[in-house]
Amino acid sequence: MLHYPLVTIVTPSYNQGQFIEATIQSVLNQNYPNLEYLIIDGGSSDNTLEIIKKYDGKLKWISEKDKGQSDAINKGFKMASGEIVAWLNSDDTYEPGAIEAAVKYFEAHKDVALVYGEGDIIDREGNKVKRFIGTQAFDLWTLIHMSDYIMQPATFFKRDALYSVGYLEEKLNWCMDWDLWIKLASKHEVGYINQVLANSREYEDTKTSTGGWKRFRELVSLMRKHGNMKYPPGYFFYGADTLYTQLNHRPFVLKVVSKVINIFLKYMHKKLPIQYSDGWVGKEYRINLIGNKKIDFTIMPDIATILPLKIKIYSDGQLYKKLTIDHAESTEVSVEVQGSDQLHEIRVIANKTVIPAQIDRNSRDSRQLSVRIANKIS
Repeated sequence: MLHYPLVTIVTPSYNQGQFIEATIQSVLNQNYPNLEYLIIDGGSSDNTLEIIKKYDGKLKWISEKDKGQSDAINKGFKMASGEIVAWLNSDDTYEPGAIEAAVKYFEAHKDVALVYGEGDIIDREGNKVKRFIGTQAFDLWTLIHMSDYIMQPATFFKRDALYSVGYLEEKLNWCMDWDLWIKLASKHEVGYINQVLANSREYEDTKTSTGGWKRFRELVSLMRKHGNMKYPPGYFFYGADTLYTQLNHRPFVLKVVSKVINIFLKYMHKKLPIQYSDGWVGKEYRINLIGNKKIDFTIMPDIATILPLKIKIYSDGQLYKKLTIDHAESTEVSVEVQGSDQLHEIRVIANKTVIPAQIDRNSRDSRQLSVRIANKIS
């Protein structure tokens, strides 16, 4: 039988009368039996308050001047009574059953403090445009160094975990959510639900769309703050995205520049030290761990033509182990790291790669691959 812990949803609001009713209805129509809904309005001068008042008795609200979006959200978090909390901006919406899906996940995974799901992009009228393509299974290295692949309205987290990391950073204008995910992941377990939980509204007036180079500098500063790279991959990906946006009104220049950028980004993608969703890695694979952890690797050299293969494993920059694999059987390796609250980096480097499409006429796989890796962190 499902336990129904109190869930608090916070909606920050300021002059979003054209969207907020859809937001409110998406929360109240969840049919979750133990819900606290708080709207923190910044003193709207449009019809926002008129709409909110229609739902008196079903939600709690205040309207007063605040210091911005993060201040309003934090104000709501401090008022929250729920064991589980989340925030839903006043132009975004939940999918039916989103809250219950998150609660079920928390009930089944007691150690998890942050859970996120898939999300869709909707337009000004609320029509679904596309899936938010960035979402992936949780990987701390990618989250710190490459991209915020977690769509904010599709997240839920434990209130105690939120308190332990100190709420949203109010000095940040564009990436306070990204900063929070990293802080939570640095102290707690994170889970992923392969289900659409929410919709994020994108239109020309959104804060993200108008951030420009100021937003880019804030994103880079965040990656450098939490990571250990001056020019992480995200520097180039977000830089390219910002350049596209800035040149949007100059189509000829954009056409020329985009060709160069696309070539560069394709090269970057091939060199990324990440693990693909099917378990394969390229020449290098990096993974971040926080605190005292043990990671067990199962290394599977499934492409016979790559053998013999030499692999080096580094822990926090120091050579940990050398391997020579000359057979197609799996190899087990364990790495332990020590240091409470310390960010650790494990690197697995192979001496060569192959492109499946070049050795198998039936393959269309153009990735540069070395081995498949399965890992278990404890």
